[in-house]
Amino acid sequence: MGEGGVEVLVVGPGAMGCLHAALLAEAGVKVALLDHRKGRARRLTETGIRVVDTDERARTVLVPCSRDAGLFRPAKLVLVFTKSWATGEAVEGALPACDDQTVFLTLQNGLGNWERIAELVPAERVLAGTTSTGANLIKEGIVFLAGRGEIRLGSPAGQSDRARWAAQFFTRADLPCEVTDDVESALWTKAIVNAAINPLTALTGRPNGELLEHDDLRRTLGLIAEEAAAVAHACGVAVPAGIVEVVEGVCRQTAENRSSMLQDVTAGRLTEVDYISGEIARRALAQGMGAPLCTALAALVNDRGRRPRR
Repeated sequence: MGEGGVEVLVVGPGAMGCLHAALLAEAGVKVALLDHRKGRARRLTETGIRVVDTDERARTVLVPCSRDAGLFRPAKLVLVFTKSWATGEAVEGALPACDDQTVFLTLQNGLGNWERIAELVPAERVLAGTTSTGANLIKEGIVFLAGRGEIRLGSPAGQSDRARWAAQFFTRADLPCEVTDDVESALWTKAIVNAAINPLTALTGRPNGELLEHDDLRRTLGLIAEEAAAVAHACGVAVPAGIVEVVEGVCRQTAENRSSMLQDVTAGRLTEVDYISGEIARRALAQGMGAPLCTALAALVNDRGRRPRR
């Protein structure tokens, strides 16, 4: 039984995937959710996605969900929200929903996601971006919206018209969205923030804000940010001046947040550290320079959590 074509196919039923699917559906966008687990997909379709706001208001939004992407063909936009280590598999799973006009957008953490997608579909149909929206999965299908942030997206291949077209879906859902011609700077800036904060929270068990309350941790936070920014500059990417202040500002704004990396380590799940700290270290090596802090943090987080699939 087919559902017909959709405007947006969201891949990944985690916190961010469920949240964005629900918000887009509430705004009248024809949206569906792709899940590789058949049983969970059936349950989500039946019960809907429960969204809880900061004022503890809650509502349920019905969104069709399946592991069979072909049910939703053709999808105009595929929005990828899986963990970075699952990007290739997730995109391959979405291909039955796609035609030669389908555009892919990654708003995932880490570096290298749009490049992996571009190995499977033409690069001119791949968009990339970042979001500062906060969401936590309370339990299956129930997501807490900690705050609406801003989306910044662009086309690495210079297809700005496609980027502006994709942005209109988010503005319809009251999610601020800026189209940028320098999406690599946005991706690197978020990667630097994540590389500085997330591994330290995963290793110490502390929420983001506590990293600023201990002098040694605060100094280490700044050193990591400076190291990662130096790698970005070596790669020809401009990141904001005062990157340490940017990172500390995020710590303050998200003081009570337990980073996704900390949550993954606590739950014994595979983390994304290889696509954040590890990827920065690999790019440093390619530039003939070192990134000893990022290298060490990736090794330590991998030792504490599940081993990467690489």
